[in-house]
Amino acid sequence: MDVFERTEQNFQHVCNSITRRIKQLPNYGGEKKKIAVREVENDIDEALKFISEMEKLAQNHPQRIKLQTKTKQYHSDIQKYKREVQLAQLQSSNQTNSNPWSNAPDDYQSQYDNQRQHLLQGSNMLDSTSDRLLRTHQISAQSEQIGQNILMDLGKQGEQIRGMRDKLHETDDQIKSARKIMTGIARRLATNKVILSIIILLLMGIIVLIICLKWLR
Repeated sequence: MDVFERTEQNFQHVCNSITRRIKQLPNYGGEKKKIAVREVENDIDEALKFISEMEKLAQNHPQRIKLQTKTKQYHSDIQKYKREVQLAQLQSSNQTNSNPWSNAPDDYQSQYDNQRQHLLQGSNMLDSTSDRLLRTHQISAQSEQIGQNILMDLGKQGEQIRGMRDKLHETDDQIKSARKIMTGIARRLATNKVILSIIILLLMGIIVLIICLKWLR
């Protein structure tokens, strides 16, 4: 496990704590809810520190693009946590039966419901937009990764082609050297044939001369 993975593990642990605290917020009221909200906010700040650390580690990591996509997703998760905290603050300490405006006149109750509905709609729209942006970024990151892989493959192929070209030049030089050697051998063979022919002619001449001398006696 490298440093990034350890930091990511710590981040996930804090996120689990944030999720658990947010689920408990509607059960609190008054000062207890304020304390619970501060605890969630402290956890969120700690999670942001882990994200910042992961962003720094991702810059020089071999899987830089993949890890940067992860950190962007984690930023999106933190924004969702913040919106969930805001929504939880609007909910009553009694989750099923009452809300902060339960004893207020109908117009205040209606105002509260409208504000809560607008906030929910805005949160849903923001979540949807964030998801679309994240998918777009993921597609862009994947395309960039594919482009880098293609460039790496082209670089390797270029090195292979250069290696083959060097081998061809080397083979051509070897063929030229072999041709020179064969030419030298052919010349030596031709020279040896001429010398051998001359020797044979000389021997035949000597033999004829010896025979002639015997006949003359």
